[in-house]
Amino acid sequence: MSRRPPPSIRALPTAAHAVHRLAPGLLLVFKPRGHREPLHAHPHRQRLRLLRGSLRVDTARGAVTLASSSRPYVLAAGREHSTHALADTWLIAESLAAPRGRGDR
Repeated sequence: MSRRPPPSIRALPTAAHAVHRLAPGLLLVFKPRGHREPLHAHPHRQRLRLLRGSLRVDTARGAVTLASSSRPYVLAAGREHSTHALADTWLIAESLAAPRGRGDR
């Protein structure tokens, strides 16, 4: 019985902001240290899960700093926010269809 070679592993770019679509409504995002997203909003709820790094999210309710050890952070649909990568940061951004609960944590 012959063994199959392991699947090739492709390095993802880490020099500039990059967005990789994993599935509909599911993005893998890289933000290099210092990257800023200006104030914006999404028409849907969004859940952010940090895999690595540190990200500050600013809303009218205040600022929260997320790390890989943080619980997922949910933004309400239409909630204006900006972000600042405090370190090279990898995160999953997930669009959530129907509003449930309070919105922002």
